[in-house]
Amino acid sequence: MIGSLTRAWNKISMVLIVSPEVLALALMTPRGMPRVLTLMTPRSMPRHPRPRCSLLDEIRQEASVTRGGVLSEQPVVFDGNRDDEAPFDIARWDQHRSSSRYSRLIPGILVGPTTRRISGTVAPLVVYSFLIGLYNDFAQFYPSTVASMDQPMLPWLTNLPSIQLPLTPFELTSPVLGLLLVFRTDTANDRFTNGCEAVWQITSSLRSIIRKLVVWSGRDKFSDAERLAALELIDACVLLHGWIMGSYLRGKPLKAVQEAQLLRFAAGRAENVPSDGSKVATTPYLAITAISIGVSRRLTSISEGQEVNIDDEFSKVTAALGKCENLLRVPIPLGYTRYSVRFLWLWLSLLPFALASTFADVSAASTNLFDKPQIGLAAAMMFVSFIFLSIEDIAVQIEEPFAILPLIKCHKWLMADVRRMRTLVRTPLERSSVNVS
Repeated sequence: MIGSLTRAWNKISMVLIVSPEVLALALMTPRGMPRVLTLMTPRSMPRHPRPRCSLLDEIRQEASVTRGGVLSEQPVVFDGNRDDEAPFDIARWDQHRSSSRYSRLIPGILVGPTTRRISGTVAPLVVYSFLIGLYNDFAQFYPSTVASMDQPMLPWLTNLPSIQLPLTPFELTSPVLGLLLVFRTDTANDRFTNGCEAVWQITSSLRSIIRKLVVWSGRDKFSDAERLAALELIDACVLLHGWIMGSYLRGKPLKAVQEAQLLRFAAGRAENVPSDGSKVATTPYLAITAISIGVSRRLTSISEGQEVNIDDEFSKVTAALGKCENLLRVPIPLGYTRYSVRFLWLWLSLLPFALASTFADVSAASTNLFDKPQIGLAAAMMFVSFIFLSIEDIAVQIEEPFAILPLIKCHKWLMADVRRMRTLVRTPLERSSVNVS
């Protein structure tokens, strides 16, 4: 059926002496989609394969999310296994939107990195709540037990007070606590978004510079020395990108050997660098300046407009790098963060005293598991504390985006592109070998 329709399509195009593109334009539907697409099946038009991710795969993947041995909440958009593929392709988006997420993501409550990070705080709080429920239960029922005994043991325990608080203050302050957490999480998410945009801006601008150097150095008016200089400048851009992604945004200094190599590629000659292990004072801005000078001095065949064009791309890199430094060195006001944590911890610490009477009333009328008020109180506190502490913890994790962004993988993607682009620039040695053959 499909083959017949295809042959008919070709015949109609030949008879009308109209190109298939023009004929397809004439068959557009009101929504702008060609009707011929409705005739295609998965066999005639390949689609992305369905993502294969079982429940066990999801559990294994989330349980292994660490960076440098430290639990961190990795953005799911960057959780691909291979360095040469984008983790979120069409198939992965289909999986992300699938209704199966309601069942696939539930086990993450037990093995997810957020759960493992806050478990050390939630567990003591649950034990603390259980002891409060146990004490109040003992203080309430022990006097009646002693009264029924002929020779009571420890009669002085009959005067223990019941420690309880009214629930109204917590009902009044819970909206304030929610606003504190929502505002902080929203601000942290904005910082994460800005960090992603800055990282992609740096990568895109350097990729654009490399592409222009490849294109311009391929012209006939470029000498062999300039082509070699262009290749070295490309290597300098790659080293600069690797330094920014792999070290600078992670707070690691550049090694003296790497600095010497970068400056040699940029200037075309060896530069004096400290060799005694002292702290290197080079910054990415100095490296950008060195590459700009190298382009101006070593590529004499490029026009002034082309040089300005490259400078504009470096200006974008500088602006994006400044945004990254702003995110690194200026956190959300510490007073706000500290107040939020203190208020949250005080609120959760006092909440068991307010819920003790509620679960005591529930246990009096219950005949199931919750006839013990301390069990119900501990379960309720685990649920409430898990929700509030996980939201606060995720906000802290994404506040500084460069610790969790896949910067090394981003650099590997750029290196893969550069490796392919370099094959378009032939050095004198490569051309001589082609002529000899």
